[in-house]
Amino acid sequence: MAREHTLLQRIAMSEQPSRSRVDTSSSEDLDALMESVRMHLGRLLNARHGMCEALPDYGLPALTDLTVGHTDYVRAVEDAIRTTIDKYEPRLKRVRVARVMDEEGAHVLAFRVDAVLISQSGEHRVWYQTEVTGAGEFDVND
Repeated sequence: MAREHTLLQRIAMSEQPSRSRVDTSSSEDLDALMESVRMHLGRLLNARHGMCEALPDYGLPALTDLTVGHTDYVRAVEDAIRTTIDKYEPRLKRVRVARVMDEEGAHVLAFRVDAVLISQSGEHRVWYQTEVTGAGEFDVND
């Protein structure tokens, strides 16, 4: 089966009567792979430590916890994002995270994740834009 879909995505697609079965060819859909990674990053960055009993450090620490003992809050968030992705998203390598400033100078907490996506066809440079919403959740775009 194609690597670009997670097990849960393949199960969900197989249960939808209007969709055909998952393509079992050896060709790779790079866009689907990038979308799968984007969706996982959204779940990963919105999870907080302690939410999963099996993996207590899955996700990010609470953002308020990152301010304690850190003089550079933004650097602490960048480091936490990079560490979490390195540990829990094996399809991305050489991950770099940097804050993105918006054009209007508004106080928006946004980050760009640059990485190398490992696929069947080789390595591909990718980037994802994340932004913390007013509700404190990460919105991940590509």
